[in-house]
Amino acid sequence: MFSRSAELYDQIYRQIKDYEGESRRVAELLGRLHPDARTVLDVGCGTGEHARHLARDHGYDVDGLDVEPDFVRLARHKHPEGSFACADMMDFDLGRRYDAVLCLFSAIGYVKTLENVERALRRFRAHLADGGVVVLEPWIEPDTWRAGRIYLHTAESEEVTVCRMSLSARRGRLSVIEFHYLVGRGEGIEHMTETHELGLFTREELERCFHAAGFTGVDYDPEGLIGRGLFTARAGESS
Repeated sequence: MFSRSAELYDQIYRQIKDYEGESRRVAELLGRLHPDARTVLDVGCGTGEHARHLARDHGYDVDGLDVEPDFVRLARHKHPEGSFACADMMDFDLGRRYDAVLCLFSAIGYVKTLENVERALRRFRAHLADGGVVVLEPWIEPDTWRAGRIYLHTAESEEVTVCRMSLSARRGRLSVIEFHYLVGRGEGIEHMTETHELGLFTREELERCFHAAGFTGVDYDPEGLIGRGLFTARAGESS
């Protein structure tokens, strides 16, 4: 996935995403859903921007996990008080439970299939204390995804200038994004590519996965943090 572009990730996305504002909205949401919540697990944490803001600005005890080792390394540097694991969201076991589990910025799409969504949600449920909540930002719905679109983002610092162009495609129920990077440094310009595949799931399909994984009170906000929607659900009492 981001194995080649991890070092460029923050440089690109700080131009696009308001991590501070998103974290504030997540904290407000957790305050309404679970006022006593203090411990948070950020699944698919990326480079740790949400974790850093939730801890620093809102007082949460935040841990995280991501499948990309370089993302985990960067997250540990940004938020050294947290514990960050390199693990797959479908089969992780951290040996503790949390008041809330987050899965933001459409990270759930990378599991690709509904069977895997349910597997991941079962792991989220296993890491939630009784009455805990999950907050999940979905990927694009199948009827909304459009193939053939091109997007361009650029970013610049004293050390590096990056230009990223992406082309969208579709293969069945998978969205496919081909990224091309031009990375300029003093010693020259490098071209590299990545291909990302994310599953396309409907709202109703995801709701069924939540229920099958043992969640109750499943709710959906169609706007969410950045217009992609937002699911919340609660872990029922353990038997």
